[in-house]
Amino acid sequence: MKFGSIVCTAALALATPVWADFPEKPVTLIAPFNAGGGTDLLLRGFQEPFAEALGGNAVVQNMAGGSGTVAASHIAGLSPDGYTLGYLSITVSTIQPQIKDVPYDKESWTPICSVAASPTMFFVGADSEYNSLEDVKADIEAKPNALIFGSSGPGAITHLTMVAAMNGMGVMDKVKHLPHKGSGPAMKSMAGGIIQFFGDTEVMMSRYDLKPLAVFADERLASLPDVPTATEAGIAAPLNELYLWGGLFAPAGLDAEVTAKLASACEGAVQSNAFQAFAESTGTVINYRGPEEFDAFFRQQWDANKTLIEAAGL
Repeated sequence: MKFGSIVCTAALALATPVWADFPEKPVTLIAPFNAGGGTDLLLRGFQEPFAEALGGNAVVQNMAGGSGTVAASHIAGLSPDGYTLGYLSITVSTIQPQIKDVPYDKESWTPICSVAASPTMFFVGADSEYNSLEDVKADIEAKPNALIFGSSGPGAITHLTMVAAMNGMGVMDKVKHLPHKGSGPAMKSMAGGIIQFFGDTEVMMSRYDLKPLAVFADERLASLPDVPTATEAGIAAPLNELYLWGGLFAPAGLDAEVTAKLASACEGAVQSNAFQAFAESTGTVINYRGPEEFDAFFRQQWDANKTLIEAAGL
């Protein structure tokens, strides 16, 4: 009888899926850039609603370096247990691995969900003398190689935005590029007058004093109706539209049930009042996709962004 009880207990334990009690510890959400950048700000706005929807705890960890590839490489090499996820953008997940020798590719992931897809913008400092891209172009042409645009790293969306803008204005060969380790450090350079131009999403305006001169979208933003589109500012296709999308990725091989739990929590988070308010206040464009749809989208973007890589000369 005692032996039978042991056998039954063991059988029940084996019959109970390991994911049934997930999560049993905090889930770490890794931002692949320094604190203070657009990705970091978005992930911190997402953190609490996600934890609440998951029924557990979530912590944000910054892991900067290599234009996001340090964090992505780290995550891709972890055991797929669902406790460490990366918030990876278009550039970290689809562009960097196509221009650098990194230990991950499009087969390295279990896509969980997409969260946002915001158009990028051309920024100058709030007190800048520039009021249009026409002003910028004229000054660059008058001072060849004297003015500098910043980025959060080579090949990052901030870099690609500036490449699109400068190429679109025909002044790429007359301006310099200064890469940084994240948008936060770049904003210090902007405040100090080291760089004059920067490209990122509207969320940056929630923390820094910036003046937007153009938005790389198909239409003007309802939140900033006076800011022209890049097309209106004279930048032709295909350089006139650029969106920063991002979402949660786990290492390849994550259990399907854990994936489903994480995706459900992600959906609950983006639909929460708290994240909806965050999105409205920062101009973040929410764009949720579940695991299957996000996986298909991610793979399509991998192939499509080869064109963007060529246009950027990367």
